[in-house]
Amino acid sequence: MNLDDIDTRLYRELQRDGRASMEELAGVVGLSRVAVRARVARLIDSGALRIVGVVHPSAQELRAFAHLSIAVSGSALSVGQAIATLNRVPLVSVVAGRAALIAEVRATNIDALRSLIHDVADTDNVIHVEAAVYTERIKDLNAPPGTIPPTEIDEVDRQVLSALENDGRASYADIARMTQYSASAIRARVNYLMNRGVVRISAVVTPGMVGLQHMCGFGLRFSGGTEHDAIATIVDMSSVSYLSLTLGRWDAIGTLLVPSQVDVVDELDRIRSMSGIEGLESWTHLHVIKENYQLAVTEPSAPE
Repeated sequence: MNLDDIDTRLYRELQRDGRASMEELAGVVGLSRVAVRARVARLIDSGALRIVGVVHPSAQELRAFAHLSIAVSGSALSVGQAIATLNRVPLVSVVAGRAALIAEVRATNIDALRSLIHDVADTDNVIHVEAAVYTERIKDLNAPPGTIPPTEIDEVDRQVLSALENDGRASYADIARMTQYSASAIRARVNYLMNRGVVRISAVVTPGMVGLQHMCGFGLRFSGGTEHDAIATIVDMSSVSYLSLTLGRWDAIGTLLVPSQVDVVDELDRIRSMSGIEGLESWTHLHVIKENYQLAVTEPSAPE
């Protein structure tokens, strides 16, 4: 389904505040609360929109990240499926480009990240793994960027975060029944976690359901000292869902999410022509094997 103008405005408002009330949403789009409730329900029930709690990685003690370009022999799909079983590998995709597969890996520190990359490299039929280590996440719709103050997360907090990951608009009463705490106590915990930046409640679209059929990754090399304006412009592009600064083959890695191949070409050309961009390499996602950024909260950590 394609989102009309009102749907898009609702999505953007829910992306900003996934727990916004129907009254607040009605005031934004100029419809009644009943009409807004019906529209939001239609978007969610169709699978086009999910409202989820996005947990900050550092709240889960994940502070080291890398993008992997993986060369394989034989079936890229089979190798990718094997890599997808590894813990703390939230993204694995078959791509058209220099590598057969790309993956993202997350760990508590650089030593653990190195060990995880070795595990990927040791997977059967993997020929070579090239890593680009993230130095700063600039834009990420799947996790709040920036840093948060040190925050102790106890078991009840983890239950709350898990509930919000599954349903960002879950009522305090529903979460209370899961945790055996009062609704007022859960409200206080949710507000605390949100105010600390541990979790952000946001709307997430399902790309294929809303006409965004093409996902394309890109790596950038900057002209030294002249990239700041280009980075700011790329962050503001609605087609860019992700951008991180990296160490390795590229100075930055990003993702485009657009309706058509023509849009891919246009957006890549737009980025390529920016002042401060020295080089651009791209790859097209053909089959996303795994994309699940909730695992760090909902699965037990592997020994490190």
